[in-house]
Amino acid sequence: MKKIALSLLVASMSLMAYDDFNGEEGDSTDSQVYVENQTVVNNVISNTPKTNLITSDKNYGVASELINAGDITILNIPVGMKVGYGFGIEANIPLVSVTDYGWKKEDNAGLGDISLGLNYNFGKLSDSTGLNISTVLYKTTTGDDQKGLGSGVSAVTLSHDFSKSLNEKYTVNALASYTLNDDTVLGNSYMLMAGGSMPCLISDKVKTSAKLTYFYVEDHTDSYGWTGGEVKSADLWLQWDTDKLIKTVPLGFGIKVPLLNQVDGNDADKTVLFYLSASSLF
Repeated sequence: MKKIALSLLVASMSLMAYDDFNGEEGDSTDSQVYVENQTVVNNVISNTPKTNLITSDKNYGVASELINAGDITILNIPVGMKVGYGFGIEANIPLVSVTDYGWKKEDNAGLGDISLGLNYNFGKLSDSTGLNISTVLYKTTTGDDQKGLGSGVSAVTLSHDFSKSLNEKYTVNALASYTLNDDTVLGNSYMLMAGGSMPCLISDKVKTSAKLTYFYVEDHTDSYGWTGGEVKSADLWLQWDTDKLIKTVPLGFGIKVPLLNQVDGNDADKTVLFYLSASSLF
């Protein structure tokens, strides 16, 4: 029987950009964080369907994730498959739409940078050592970087995810990831996340999750030759999930509140990321 999961998240992260016409530094959305690094998409947003597949008795899983951050919309399609005891392969296929990109303010849409990976998991949520998932993910350059749909640079992301159930009601989790770009155009990045979940105060059928994330991007130069500074972002991520709000369909929604974002030591605007997903295991 297919297991369907729907979730709605509201999140925040930030990135710096320059005004397209006068070269002055201006405010921008997080679009290039997702297009260039995809660390958040691959290791945080896609983590729930991957974990659901690993902990289930199913062998295949597919999801559809609609992500909107200001002038960028991404329809990401994660696919996973078990290939042996503890091992799995995964892919992320993003379709990207960009509004007012580049000097000509063009609206572009098309295939983004596809990523392919291998993961290995050991342990269980109830074990003393918890569930551990190590992943290596390779990001291709299938997206057109001249249209803002890709980075033009391949990258490898190494990550490790940990989850443990303290009892039937409480769970703790953590994530560490590092992304290495194969060119000096983009800065390498890393992310640290820690959090937990518990029943909501309103109802035991609703689960409340809180995660604190720290995202860091090194100095880099973008495709126009601008030299960017360090991007630092710390976020408090609140999420709510429920199991049977509508028949057997789990629903969830949440909010990710930014605590810090700086570029070259200056505070930068924090944009809102809207996220809607559906996944199926079979």
